[in-house]
Amino acid sequence: MSERFSGHHFSLTERMKYLSSGTKYDSCNQSAICHAFGPDGRCIQLYKTLLTNYCSGECTYCPNRCERDVTRVSLSPDEITKITWSFYRKNAIEGLFLSSGVIGEPEITSQKQLEVATLLRQQGFKGYIHLRLMPGTPKYILDQIAEVANKFGVNAETTNKSNYSEICPNFDYQNDVLQRLHWTDRIIRKKRKEFRGTNRLVGANDTQFVVGAVNEPDSEIVNTVSEFMKKYSLRRPYFMSFDPVPDTPLSENRPSPLWREQRLYQVSYLLKEYGIKADDFDVVYDEHGFLSNSDPKLELAKANRDMFPVDINSASFSDLIRVPGIGPISADRILRSRPLFEEKELTRMGVVVGRARPFICINGKSQASLSDFLEACS
Repeated sequence: MSERFSGHHFSLTERMKYLSSGTKYDSCNQSAICHAFGPDGRCIQLYKTLLTNYCSGECTYCPNRCERDVTRVSLSPDEITKITWSFYRKNAIEGLFLSSGVIGEPEITSQKQLEVATLLRQQGFKGYIHLRLMPGTPKYILDQIAEVANKFGVNAETTNKSNYSEICPNFDYQNDVLQRLHWTDRIIRKKRKEFRGTNRLVGANDTQFVVGAVNEPDSEIVNTVSEFMKKYSLRRPYFMSFDPVPDTPLSENRPSPLWREQRLYQVSYLLKEYGIKADDFDVVYDEHGFLSNSDPKLELAKANRDMFPVDINSASFSDLIRVPGIGPISADRILRSRPLFEEKELTRMGVVVGRARPFICINGKSQASLSDFLEACS
């Protein structure tokens, strides 16, 4: 690589800027500070960076792929440690989100990430550490990382082996991704038992999908997410809308609309928190298996009109949470507070009454006609 692209003449601030922006395809937005959610649901501010944007990988969507002519820079483990401490002591962050390009082999890369986390812990760092690891990371390194990181995982990127080989030709979906998701799940289960009753936070298994890089429909993504939740205890999938990068093999492909990413997040939440099954959404996809740009819970309700209206004072928990405007928390409050007599009581419990009104009745009385509502929506 020419000296122009070696990164030797860039200041620390310049390298930080390059490597923070280079995490575009790693769960967080493009800034040095990103937001994540801990296992207790609390929002956490993290310093987000790549270890390096040098990469031996040829992922067809990625701005850091090895064949792309781009400025290459790195930060050493010592530098990342010092930067993290600097932000942390100023109360600008609560932890670190660290990803990387592939430095020759996944094992070498993950060892460097492990070195950063180990240095921080040895120096007394109590903040949150989230490592986004490489496909193919060896199990012995995963075991060591679990001793120092709160959360770690490998990105699936897509839904099956065929799609994966198209966009990530250097890796094998079954062995380098799915096997690592399995190992991570087992390690997390073990660590949660070890740290039960302590203040140590152990984040759940997670992964990411690049939405629209290949032509997989939303139905395929939803089914894969559901399968991962069952097989690997996936807590939160991340979705990144594909945005074509110049000078990559997919540069002429159409970008994926951001609303598609949003709708998939909503569906994943319904799968995880509401107990709705993946095949329940079959009625809301179009003929090609894609979601519309509309609230998927509302679309489910409209497609299952025979379930409504439900009576607030007799409906089961599973029926209540199917109502638009009622979530698990407000449904539980309703069950504990019945009988109820007025809509204002529902408002106090967190129900979005304006959304729920066409789908509920109170003691047999409705305040809005469901048929009129559905006709207005059509």
